[in-house]
Amino acid sequence: MNTLSWVVGRGGLLGSCVQRVLGSDVWHPARPFIWSDPDQLHKSIAEAVRDFQTRLAAESKRGWCIYWCAGSGVVGTAADRLAAETACLRFFLDQLGSALSESHASLKGRVFLASSAGGAYGGSTERPMTEATPPLPISDYGRSKLEQEQLLRSWAHNRPNVSTLVGRLSNLYGPGQRLDKPQGLISHMSRCMIFGVPVRIYVPLDTIRDYLFAQDAAIRIVAGMSRLEREASGGDQHVIKIFSSGNETTVGGLIGVFRQIAKKQLRVVSGLNPVQAQQPARLQFRSIVWTDEPASGRTELLDGMNRVHRHQFTLFQAGRLTCPPTERTTRRKVDGNGGQVIPH
Repeated sequence: MNTLSWVVGRGGLLGSCVQRVLGSDVWHPARPFIWSDPDQLHKSIAEAVRDFQTRLAAESKRGWCIYWCAGSGVVGTAADRLAAETACLRFFLDQLGSALSESHASLKGRVFLASSAGGAYGGSTERPMTEATPPLPISDYGRSKLEQEQLLRSWAHNRPNVSTLVGRLSNLYGPGQRLDKPQGLISHMSRCMIFGVPVRIYVPLDTIRDYLFAQDAAIRIVAGMSRLEREASGGDQHVIKIFSSGNETTVGGLIGVFRQIAKKQLRVVSGLNPVQAQQPARLQFRSIVWTDEPASGRTELLDGMNRVHRHQFTLFQAGRLTCPPTERTTRRKVDGNGGQVIPH
């Protein structure tokens, strides 16, 4: 299909990987969303959607595809900030619906929404958790992700030409993960090792997580959207799928891998954090949706962590890697849910 694709959140870890997988034939607005200014954000979204509509009409595209990879919330993020992210998605969908209904209502469209497996199933005791597992969030973050999923489903309900894919992702990691954003245990461990400072861990070292290399996730997401296109030929489709590596490891296991990579000990300081109550001891996922997808091209944890470390070390040698905050400069705590950094 001759499809116009748009990645929202292409500056983030997942969005940038999705954009690379899609290649050069990806549309993006001339003016990016102004995430830092709430007053200007809606204006920039409305402007971008109008530009998307204009491009869609100008190129006589037979379909459109949007990947929503935006959002900076994590476990421990304040509820009002999470609500603002959901409101942003709602406004975007409202604008998109209005724009497409004017002249492109008959075009086939697909929307991908990045959600969180850990957030959705945080309170579940099932092992492993699948798409058949009832969601049971235990954090505002998890509840906000489920609210966004429902928001997309409701928006698409009366649009028979729109299909949706919700990707419930396990803990993403990879080169280029933002270090000023409160997540990414692997990235923060690597940086602490390079600078020779201790990493502060505020969950037990036997906490188990599934770490998914971001580029692998992007490849599988794009493949999933292509499959959605094929399977939606007879009507709209709405799919929820877990994207995970299928291989779990403990926080202590990550420390051991870094010891193997760098040939030296990673110093660790353990402690307690109230947010730990929102962090289950073990998250184990298995998808039962589209189980015939190819199993090739999966990055092993050792290889993926090595790529992260090499990337950061290159930045360090070029003087472009900032030193991790220390206890003296700021009280920031690292937990085990993908390595979020929780403000004290």
